[in-house]
Amino acid sequence: MARILLGIVLCCLSVGLSADLSTNIASGMDSDSNSDSDTGPQCSRPIWQDEFSGRAVDTRKWQFDLGDGCHRGLCGWGNDEQQWYQPDNARVENGALHITGRRERSNGRWYTSAKLTTKGRFSARYGRFEARMKLPSGRGFWPAFWMMPQGNITWPLAGEIDILEHSGHTPETILGAIHFGREWPDNAHYSESLLAPVPWTEDFHVYAVEWLPEEIRWFVNDKEYGSVTAAEILPYPWVFDERPFYLNLNLALGGTLGGKIRNADLPGELVVDYVRVYRLNCDEDTATATKSHGSHNRNA
Repeated sequence: MARILLGIVLCCLSVGLSADLSTNIASGMDSDSNSDSDTGPQCSRPIWQDEFSGRAVDTRKWQFDLGDGCHRGLCGWGNDEQQWYQPDNARVENGALHITGRRERSNGRWYTSAKLTTKGRFSARYGRFEARMKLPSGRGFWPAFWMMPQGNITWPLAGEIDILEHSGHTPETILGAIHFGREWPDNAHYSESLLAPVPWTEDFHVYAVEWLPEEIRWFVNDKEYGSVTAAEILPYPWVFDERPFYLNLNLALGGTLGGKIRNADLPGELVVDYVRVYRLNCDEDTATATKSHGSHNRNA
């Protein structure tokens, strides 16, 4: 979600669905069918998962990102976001992770929320990355489920993969994107969006990407709604196959996508039932997972 609306928009696609298809996708029913991927049988056992079945956030799997980004030279996290991230805004309850955005004063900010990352805990290259989530309803919320590359590399030279982003000002639309290209402000991004007849905030949905060599596909409730290949972003190089990426979950307030905050809509919650990572093809070792240690690049 780093500086999502800045830089060069190489290509973007907004998909409007027929009534039957969009109702099926956005109905809140989790499909039991396999995706239409031609990569072979998806493995049934995740290589990494968090079912949030404990009493607190599992710090063996996640760590908290704190503050407002100013300590990294990115006040507002590079997007004019208004929240201060703190662990108190994340809790595990009734088998789900709850990230709460509140209107409260903290460290010079008027709003608080939480951000979790597997940086330093888990990363993977290729596979299916999915989360079953219920998005918050209200103007100013900006929930995101996204991935960043390992290593101390200036954004976005090694890429960024946004699995799901959503603005409370457009509740019927979800977004997916990749970021790449040269250093800001000469960066580029490719995005896909999906417009449904009902708000995505009304129920749980499974948001996912399938990441293959030279291709990334976006899914919701096991239905593919967008894809991008290396050939489609030429003349920019496809940097996404070079290293593993780690996961991020956060609820921002305001900013370039969240927009103007309506205080009457707070507090609000991003509720996460589970996060799972799978190999795409059990016939081939197309996914590699690593437990990473030591310091990595900034998480913008």
